Parts: sequence; C-alpha cells; structure tokens
Amino acid sequence: MRKLQITLLLLLGLNSKLFSQEAGENRLQKSEIEQIFLTHNLNLMAQRFHMQQAEAAVLQQKLWPNPTISISEVNLWKNSSSESLPALIGNYGKYQQVSVELEQTIEMAGKRKKRVQLQLLEKENAQLQFQELLRNMKYDLRSQCLELQILQEKEKLYGNQVNIFQTLAQSYQNQWREGNVSEMDYLRIQSESIAFGNKLNEIQQEKIEKMNAVAQYLGNKGAALTIADTIDMPHFLQEKKQEWKMMALNNRSDYKIVQNEFKKSDAQLKIEKAERIPDLKVSINYDRGGNIMRDFVGLGVAMDLPLFNRNQGNIKIAKLELEKNKVEIEQFRIDIEREIDFLSARLTNLEASLKTMNTGFDHNLDVALERYVRNFQERRLTIVEFIDFINNYMENKESILERRIKYLQYKEELMYLIGKDIV
Repeated sequence: MRKLQITLLLLLGLNSKLFSQEAGENRLQKSEIEQIFLTHNLNLMAQRFHMQQAEAAVLQQKLWPNPTISISEVNLWKNSSSESLPALIGNYGKYQQVSVELEQTIEMAGKRKKRVQLQLLEKENAQLQFQELLRNMKYDLRSQCLELQILQEKEKLYGNQVNIFQTLAQSYQNQWREGNVSEMDYLRIQSESIAFGNKLNEIQQEKIEKMNAVAQYLGNKGAALTIADTIDMPHFLQEKKQEWKMMALNNRSDYKIVQNEFKKSDAQLKIEKAERIPDLKVSINYDRGGNIMRDFVGLGVAMDLPLFNRNQGNIKIAKLELEKNKVEIEQFRIDIEREIDFLSARLTNLEASLKTMNTGFDHNLDVALERYVRNFQERRLTIVEFIDFINNYMENKESILERRIKYLQYKEELMYLIGKDIV
C-alpha cells in the first residue's frame, strides 16, 4: 500500500505538470483575445466600409443637379421657302437652322440643404450601427470565453479524478489477482474510473467546440487557445442602479439609434414640407433662323403651380412616423430600466450566495481530498465512504465554479446593458 500511495502522488504531480504544459500552448489573457478581435475581426472590417459609404453619400447630397442642354430644330435639308443665312463654316450652313437651350433647376425652400442634414443623420446612424455591432460581438466573445474558462477548469478537475481512479484501478486489479481485495471492490473502482473518463471526454469535446467558437471572432488569427485567467472569487459590484440606468441611457448605442431615428423622421418631415414649394427652372436658349430674328437669344423660367398636389399625404406620413418614434423611445427607456432592475436583483442574490461560502472552502476541499485518498489507501475508509466523499467533493467543486462563473456572466451582461465597462 505504501508503494500505491507513492505512485498515486507521483501521478498526481505529473498530471498537474501536464496540465500546466497544455495551458502554456496558445495561452492568452482575455484582454489579449479581445485586442486580437478588435484588430482582426472581418465583420468589423466590413462594417467600417459601410461607414465610409455613408460619408460618400453625404458628399453626393451636397452636389447641385446638373444643368440640361438640348439641341433641336436642326434641319438636314432645305425646301423652296428656305431663306439664306450667313454661313457657319466656309460656305456651309447658309440654310441650317438650330435651336440650343441650357436649363438649370434651382431647388427652393432649402431642399438640398435639408437632404444633406438627413444624410448626415444617416452617417451618424452608420456609426451607431458599428458601435452596436461591436457591443454585441464583444459581449458574445466574452460570454464564449467565460464558457471556455469553466470547461478548462472542469477538464482539470475531472482529469485529476481520472488519474486517481486509474491508478487505484490498476492497484486494485493487482490486489484482486493476489486475493487481497474482493472482485466487487475492484469492479466498483474500475467503473468509477470509466465513468470519470467518459465525463472527461465529454468535457474535452465541448472544450474543442468552444475553442472553435472563440476562434471565429479572431479572423485570420483564430486558432486553438487556452485562457490564462483563473476563476477566483469575483470582485463584487456595489449596487448603483440609478447610476447604471443613467449610464445606459447615455452610452447604449441601440438606444441612440432609436433617438437618431426620431431625428431622421424630423428631418424627413422638414423635407416633405419643403416639397410643397415647387422648384424653379431657369433657362437660356439660342435660336438660329427660327424666328423673326436670325440669331435669337432668350431667357426663360418655369415652375409647377401647386394647385392640387401640395404633398399633403407625404407630410402626414412623416408626422405619423415622428409620433411613432416618440413612443418607441419611451418604450426603449422603460425596457432598459426594467432589465437593469432585474439583473441587479440577480447579482445581489448570487452575491449573497457566494458570500455564505467560506473564502477558504475551495482550498479546504482539496486538502480534504488528499486526506481521504490517503485514508482510503491505508484502509481507514470503506470504498462506499470514499466514493461518497468523491461525489460530494465533485458536486461542491462544480457548484463553486458554476456560481463564480455565473456572477461573472451577470457582470458581463450588466456591462452589456449599460453599454460601458465598469470595475
């Protein structure tokens, strides 16, 4: 039995070293992962092009409409009534008639300026959409990293148990063959070893899947990685619900998008009202040989008469859209404040649960495991007592991990709701 104890301790030490070596491969802090995400994520790169397109659209709206030139009344032949005119080139053109008109549209009531203002709001909307995409993707990435963290911890936890029971199973097999232990005890240890091995394999499969999920956010830098951050007792937040609500209303990009929609509706209403006033068309035309004057130059203006269509329908549509946006802003504000209230209650409840746990309880469990393993090796415990402790130990260790990671998840969700990182 002395030999069994030494072998077990050596394997436990070797297992710990192996895990340390594995963690050293592609080992990154979460802050480093996030920095790679910000500089290499292709979706963010694509969205930046959308913002540049919005800037180009502002430039387009600032341009004046092009003038229109028209050439007409050009004759290709002459008839008996043709009059002789001065030649255009050499002897050519004595009987050529031509009319040229240049027309420019002048938009009235500041329509162009109002469209530029609307397009500037569209540009702001593109920037807010980028911020919202970044906010959502950052939250998703952080959530995936937290889930990967707990899988790493569970892999380590179950890996230790696999090594313990594999060593015990090998020893019990030898002892059973020598007739020192019963076959029932040997099979019980063997079954526990297999059960922990199966669970470890499931965790490792989940871990690989989660590593892939994290890598998807890192563009061409996406690869298998290990998160270096540990899951310790979290830093508890001091409840500041009112302050959090104000921060959310000031920082949330999706709330700003709703507010920007209101501004866009207001700008659209101003455009629709301006459309009541018709545009002015100014023209200058030249006519050769088509009037009582051989070379006639004239000026002209044209304007629609707003007798029937004064854009009444579109103005009403714009007014209704504005009222709808007002309601949506208020509903969005209510939703934000309610979400923060409920999440704050969750954080408070989970914080109370974590505080009931002695800060050294996690360490004490590990010390107790070593003691129980030693007592079992020295035949001071029955196999039923030992396995019962192991099950209790695993249940407590997983519960500690899950509660800590849940608090961190709630904290990330709070920062997502606020739209800003908080300490």
